[in-house]
Amino acid sequence: MANIKLTIEYAGTPYCGWQYQKEEKTVQGEIEKAIFKFSGEKKTIQGAGRTDAGVHALAQCANFNLEKEFSEYQILNGINFHLGNEKIKISKVENVPENFNARFTAKKKTYHYQVYNSPSPSVLEGDYSIHVKQKLDIDAMMKSINFFIGKHDFSSFRASGCQALSPVRTIDHTDIEISNNKVIFIFQAQSFLYQQIRIMVGSLLEIGLNNKKSDWINELLLTNNRALAGPTLPPKGLILKEILY
Repeated sequence: MANIKLTIEYAGTPYCGWQYQKEEKTVQGEIEKAIFKFSGEKKTIQGAGRTDAGVHALAQCANFNLEKEFSEYQILNGINFHLGNEKIKISKVENVPENFNARFTAKKKTYHYQVYNSPSPSVLEGDYSIHVKQKLDIDAMMKSINFFIGKHDFSSFRASGCQALSPVRTIDHTDIEISNNKVIFIFQAQSFLYQQIRIMVGSLLEIGLNNKKSDWINELLLTNNRALAGPTLPPKGLILKEILY
């Protein structure tokens, strides 16, 4: 029996998130159907993280045990063939040690949130970024995003439906990159709270729009009050970029 690791790319818009739901179309559900069609084995795959409805991924990871013997090439092409026209593709297949678990052995996850900052929206970028027409103060947001680094109580950036036992998380790295008209917010941590990144970027945009001062983020981290923070941004701008093991 082989332990198979999948690296997966998907556009999240057509799906009700990663996690399998009996009555809904999900990324996990579609991959499991494709594995069964390819191998004849009914499997439950273990994903590294449960991306929400509408969130995209360039390098989601999952693993499962396969009883029949196939090459990595056969698994890659077999699953992709049976995914058909789904907005999901397996980009890499690896045989990994028996103790590898995509969720529990993950050390760090990197997410990008993309904002298209231009007077006019973009047709090509519109599915993978939100549009902000007002000019953003990048320097102010760069100062503010650094407040998130380290171990904090992120209650101000935690959605009401969050089921995590603790609001405390440690963010290892943050950055803002500019690519033409795109402003890309970068966050790296072992784990995040439900909708945490979308709320953090919503708050940073309040600073970028000069509605709040740069040190407002520090105040929010101290108040632990979700009602005081910025809006929860749409999922379409959020991309799971990388998982480190």
